[in-house]
Amino acid sequence: MLLSMAGILVNAQVVISIDTSLHFQTIEGWGHGGGVLGGAAGPYFMLDSAVANPVNYQMLDYLVDDLGLTGSRTWEVGPRVDGSGMDNGDCDSIDWSKFEAGSLPVQMAGYLVYFKNRILAKGCQPNFYSSPGYPTHATDQKPWVMYHPGERAQQIWASALYLKNTYGIIINHDVIYNEPSGPVTSTVLADDIKALGPRLIEKGLITSSQYSESISPQSAWNLITQVQNDSLFWTYVGRLSYHNYGTADPYRSYIYSFGLTKGITTAQTEMDSPTFDDLYSDLTIANVSYWEVGYSSGNTLAQDTGLTSFTPSNTFFRLRQLMHYVKPGASRIGTSTNDALLHVLSFLHQGKVTTIIENTSGSTKTIHLTGLPPGNYGRSQAVSGATSFQESGISTVGAGGTIDFSVNGNNAVTTLYPYTSPNQPPTIMTWKSIPGYSVMPVSSATLTATACDPELNPLTYLWTVTSHPAGANPVPGSPNTATTLVSGMTAAGIYVFNLAVNDGTNTTSRKVYRVVYASNPPPVLGQTGFRIAAPYGLVFGDPSDTTHANIEPPVSSVILQAGISNIANDNFSGQGLWSLVQQPAGANITLSATTYIYVSLRATVTGMTVPGDYIFRINVSNPGHADLTALVICTVHPESSAPVIASITPSPANLTLPESTTLLTAVTYDPENDLLRHWWAVVSAPGGAYPSFDHPCKPVTAVSGLTVPGTYVFQLRAFDDLHKTTQNVMINVSTLTGTDAISNIDGGVAIYPNPFSHETTLKTKDHFKNASLTVYNIYGQREKQIKNISGQTITLQRDNLPAGLYLIQLTEDNAVTTGKILIVD
Repeated sequence: MLLSMAGILVNAQVVISIDTSLHFQTIEGWGHGGGVLGGAAGPYFMLDSAVANPVNYQMLDYLVDDLGLTGSRTWEVGPRVDGSGMDNGDCDSIDWSKFEAGSLPVQMAGYLVYFKNRILAKGCQPNFYSSPGYPTHATDQKPWVMYHPGERAQQIWASALYLKNTYGIIINHDVIYNEPSGPVTSTVLADDIKALGPRLIEKGLITSSQYSESISPQSAWNLITQVQNDSLFWTYVGRLSYHNYGTADPYRSYIYSFGLTKGITTAQTEMDSPTFDDLYSDLTIANVSYWEVGYSSGNTLAQDTGLTSFTPSNTFFRLRQLMHYVKPGASRIGTSTNDALLHVLSFLHQGKVTTIIENTSGSTKTIHLTGLPPGNYGRSQAVSGATSFQESGISTVGAGGTIDFSVNGNNAVTTLYPYTSPNQPPTIMTWKSIPGYSVMPVSSATLTATACDPELNPLTYLWTVTSHPAGANPVPGSPNTATTLVSGMTAAGIYVFNLAVNDGTNTTSRKVYRVVYASNPPPVLGQTGFRIAAPYGLVFGDPSDTTHANIEPPVSSVILQAGISNIANDNFSGQGLWSLVQQPAGANITLSATTYIYVSLRATVTGMTVPGDYIFRINVSNPGHADLTALVICTVHPESSAPVIASITPSPANLTLPESTTLLTAVTYDPENDLLRHWWAVVSAPGGAYPSFDHPCKPVTAVSGLTVPGTYVFQLRAFDDLHKTTQNVMINVSTLTGTDAISNIDGGVAIYPNPFSHETTLKTKDHFKNASLTVYNIYGQREKQIKNISGQTITLQRDNLPAGLYLIQLTEDNAVTTGKILIVD
């Protein structure tokens, strides 16, 4: 009977086995899909810097140290809010006086630098990617950006270069368009990425593109399949990305599998209100290496009223059970279980294993875990919807690699993590003042905190006063408890309290800030400007400036918008009014009533049909303070005409191999003498040929790489602010017997075939003498080298090099010549 019962218990036991030999993706990091600066913006705009800065620093500390974030989306810096460009017609020659660095205020940039340095201090490399913001949206629908790859490329590389040189912020990846749709096709995205890639390399930037940043895995997969055979395109893509809205499966697995064939990792880069279950699915179905919380200023740490403290969201601590313990460089490894109601993940990092278990059943289960490296392990748990997590103490795993423990049900997430001695300090999970601010004569508040300790040591609390306004005498009523009432805050100003939590060995401290106002705190105007129909987009600027938009017929209406908010998150319906200050003689616009929507005051203007300046004012009543006001201007210009391409002359128009270069000379003008921009594009070329332009942004350019016989068709695009004019030109290339395709590098050296799939030959009229040939990838890393070459030809084998673009360097008697080769599958 005893034997029978033992057999039943063994059979009922939940077993989890870890296989450290089976590896999946390597984690690159965890990030903010909504931009780390989003969470810092409220305090920055509405609080004195004496309290805004330390509050924001604590928020960033918490996101890095406790949640485990190592990266973020950042907004592009530099594109002009007035919808004009940053150059004088040549996309490869930026005019830095037209670069609007002010779209990233210095103090906000300081938060980004602080975030970066905090990540570095944790021993991790920051991972940032850039995405279009409001300034970019003032131009991204205009033809000279949408259909001019060089101009869109300039916005991206200029932003990355500025952030690197000014703040030491390295942009690892870029996004061409966020959630592309409509006119933003795979062709537009591919053209932009192929224009951007070489320019990033030229500027010494390590940035590569995220593709396709679509709204769902399904739409991302559609855009991937449309360019899957473009070998050159994939050399500049560093990450496959998707947002997780809409249809996810089976497309997530398709994206990951395709990335494997290209050596490209996968990332989920936005999902609003994601849960642990979403994280688990992305890690196991899409095998993502990078994962983000969308709009994380609310989905991780929600700011409390008063903006001096924050509360972890109801999904924060279950996400923390994985993100806090699994660092970049960790590899997801194999797990198996005999219970389908358990979601199990294990990660190996520097020889240590971390295991995360979600119990989706409704009951507690006892786990028998096998395959662990011997050592000490801590265990923590967060239940669904929790506002805290609980530690369960330290256990030792012996040489057998097994451990038994219980996990709660109802989607609780339990983590078994490697424990490092000596005694670890306590974790303060929440700390705040309730309420976060007050208006005199209110003079008291409650200070409260929650904390836990890895070793389950008893905790002691101590509240002290760090600073306060003159004339006040704040006193914590119960300074040695987790929650205490403070009285004596009788003067307006900033009060700072210190919380110290001690476990008998270590002390963890946090600051609590509280602001007492003499009268109701005033609202603050945010960005002011216009929402305008395509191709204009969003034109917004700081309210202290006068935002200026420019339009022309047939557009004759705009939406006026001013951001408005205060620390109490009040509703401002009826407190703001847009009014007309000036319009041109003979004009008779219609201005709608002002409405409050999405923390902004809006009104619609119609009937702007007469050219000239239209000036509008926003006025917000502000009892007890001066009214808030800002001006915006919209200038209506006479309707313009499209640019003219008078002629295109190729010289020569017919080539015979090995001649592979011709000069294209265009004559263009604009009827109104508007600034013109130009872009040369390849319409068609014989298979295996990869033509390139030396100056694609200029009306006169040489085109090389005409190495395959046949007909080539090139297109010149000429742009003013609103129009695009195109004209094609055709070049014929004749066959040269005995070669497949020939291109030349300096020094009279021919390369053929080029592109190639297996091997190519370098040939010179003279003889190589003790020469060496080195092959570099697009990041400047050496891939191959052949030394001590003599003779008239060099045969270069592909070997295991992946398809893509490479640079070659031929050295002979201290003379160095360079060229490019393209390997295709």
